[in-house]
Amino acid sequence: MKTHCFAVVALLLVVLPNNIVNGKSVPLELSLGKISQKANNMKWKNLKNNIKNNIISELDRDKMKAGFQNIVKLLPESEQTYDDVKKTTKQLLDTLPMFAKENIQDKSTDPTVFMSDRLPSNSRYMASVGNGYLSTVVYSDTVYMNGVYNGFLRESHRARIPSTNSIQMSLAGKGVGDSQQSYALDVKKGVFFHRITTSDVVVEQRVYAHQYYTRLLVSDIIISRQSVSTSPITVNLQTNYGPESNDFDFTKNPPHQGIRAMHGPIKTAETSTSGKPVVFVYWTEVPNNLTLPASQQSQRWTFLTSMALDDNEAIKFYKLGIQLLADDDKLYNSHVSAWEYKWNHGRVDLEGNLNLAKAIYGSMYYILSSLPPLSTDESFKFPFYGLSPGGLAQGAQGQDYQGHVFWDMETWMYPTMLMFYPSLAKEMLLYRTVHLDSSKQNAKDFGCNGAKFAWESAYTGHEVDPAPDTRDFEQHITGDVGFALQQYIAATRDTKFLNSQRGFETIKSIADFWQCRAKWSTERNAYTINHVMGPDEYHQNVNNSVYTNVVAKISLNLPYYAANLINSTVTEDWKNIADNMYIPFDKEHQYHPEYDGYTNGTTVKQADVILLGFPLMYNLSDTVRRNDLVYYQQHTDSHGPAMTWGMFAIGWLELGEEQKANDVFNQSFANIQEPFKVWTEISDGSGAVNFCTGMGGFLQAILFGYGGFRIHLDKLEFSPVLPPSTTRFNITGLNYLDSSLDFVISEDNVIVTMTSHSAGAAELTLVYNGQQTPLQTGKPVKIARGKAKIVPSTTFVSAKTW
Repeated sequence: MKTHCFAVVALLLVVLPNNIVNGKSVPLELSLGKISQKANNMKWKNLKNNIKNNIISELDRDKMKAGFQNIVKLLPESEQTYDDVKKTTKQLLDTLPMFAKENIQDKSTDPTVFMSDRLPSNSRYMASVGNGYLSTVVYSDTVYMNGVYNGFLRESHRARIPSTNSIQMSLAGKGVGDSQQSYALDVKKGVFFHRITTSDVVVEQRVYAHQYYTRLLVSDIIISRQSVSTSPITVNLQTNYGPESNDFDFTKNPPHQGIRAMHGPIKTAETSTSGKPVVFVYWTEVPNNLTLPASQQSQRWTFLTSMALDDNEAIKFYKLGIQLLADDDKLYNSHVSAWEYKWNHGRVDLEGNLNLAKAIYGSMYYILSSLPPLSTDESFKFPFYGLSPGGLAQGAQGQDYQGHVFWDMETWMYPTMLMFYPSLAKEMLLYRTVHLDSSKQNAKDFGCNGAKFAWESAYTGHEVDPAPDTRDFEQHITGDVGFALQQYIAATRDTKFLNSQRGFETIKSIADFWQCRAKWSTERNAYTINHVMGPDEYHQNVNNSVYTNVVAKISLNLPYYAANLINSTVTEDWKNIADNMYIPFDKEHQYHPEYDGYTNGTTVKQADVILLGFPLMYNLSDTVRRNDLVYYQQHTDSHGPAMTWGMFAIGWLELGEEQKANDVFNQSFANIQEPFKVWTEISDGSGAVNFCTGMGGFLQAILFGYGGFRIHLDKLEFSPVLPPSTTRFNITGLNYLDSSLDFVISEDNVIVTMTSHSAGAAELTLVYNGQQTPLQTGKPVKIARGKAKIVPSTTFVSAKTW
């Protein structure tokens, strides 16, 4: 993923008489486009992208101009190397208001509630609500729908629907000056609250994207009298529809009985054959104010928006919402119940460290709110179009990766979801299998057999990455999809997915692609893969990226395991390539150089080589694992993207180095913006928001690092330790082979309880310290804290570890 590094437009456009690219002076008059063409160093390209996406659009604002001018005055005039620019950028970044750290606190002591008496001044850090079908940043002028993009191929981006349900309220009349305000995101309920309280009245607003009736966006306003006062109470309303959308040709219908409507297609299809989705929107007209009559104690007003890709469906959901409103508070309660159902099927609770507990709940919430519901009517279900780095609430043109789907979904967000919600993990994989034909066409266009998954994909699965370097070279995404498939099958043994949902076909197509890419080298006496880019995007078009070669090796072995599960057979050619794949290794220093020709001391952008140990679980000695960690921790850009530090923490925990793990794990918290626990891509507040990729890496550090869980083809291992400053570590609803498991971890003990066991599922046995204990529903098993494993019965289909 093309991470934004720094955000100081002055550095490239105004101050420096010359820009330094690869150590050479480049005339300042080069445009951004020319800089992109001239700069072979990926670091400078990322800097350019960040400037373009995050700053230029803000320069017409007075406050941005002021911050910009401050930087111009403070920067030295001498030429600077990239590292000098990076250092100066860090020192001066806070002069830009949009990135300034704000002294705003979360005042709630409930780990599931994030509350403040004011909103962040930077709207980028506002909370969002969503349900996988639609999502919006609270009070923004935009709603996005799952899978709805506008723009041809590399111009494709999430299509903006003007917000018909963005309502801010204020209290009118006397007593306003004595009012108290609170704003809260309750992630347990999936609701954003605004409360105004005086001695006479409480006004409460509830904003939510309905978790069961997924086409509905709801805003409730409740005025409740608190005293014997009999005066009417008025609340003013301000809407934020925003400008008309540049992404749709909407036609508006005239208001009818308080209901408004519009519909229209996107303006530009993603491909010449993909068509233009039409969106239908119905919403409740919003008045300028609401008044509680003198004779009433309390009243609730509800404003509904229903949107769908079918007119009848949009009308149906709007009418459903109206019907449920007539039945007391059933619309709201059904939403809260659906979120409760979701949390009951998977969550992590900590005791002793409130900030960490909140960070976990916030990260889970933002990812889950961009995924489909667990419980909904079969007729309400919808095709899922993947999870982007900024979630469903982000993705405007030129911002937050335009809502595209990268390797981030499978590598960073997917693993934790798989452990708790295998059905949602499957939805992520179905996005890939449904678009398998597009991926086969991508491979054909590249000159290969099999399937080549797009580095950036959107509606069709075709490549929509505007940057040729990542588009052409970052082919490891195809292996990342393959590894995600392996983990899913190991955790579920879902043969229906393999047989009838193109799972096995996808696995074989991925192997075909790597067979095409791997070439025999007589010099290496092994298969090599040239002209690629690993996760470290500072270095493109390299040969034998160690990460790429290992993930390709795994992909080439996977068809044999999958074939064994469904009694099929595959060619032996793939295994021969896998067994003879070249893996770069420095025998003298006992570590893995990142690629052929990697120079000792070269800075890398993010976690790359260390991913061999986890998540790939490539066979490494403790010495080599340690050497990789030590070396790359010293040479990874300290201002790189958020997900990196969780991977270092996992590595140190594997080696029993808890203090080193804690130190690097704590770096993640710098990316959380208060009070609503919104993550930014870079710790200084720049880059994409709300950065689900970073949340995914953080959650993996919790579950696979401190929890110590590892999904193998034939077992589930765990070796838990308590996270920093915690006294108890509870994992609820971990799903393995159709059984639900709870883990209660304390300083000395672990209690494992099977809470459900599906009919026909494998019998599970807990193995600890040589003792085997069959797990039975509702019967806790207590063991000393240490390394243990859960294995399926021998009568269940066996799994060979390749």
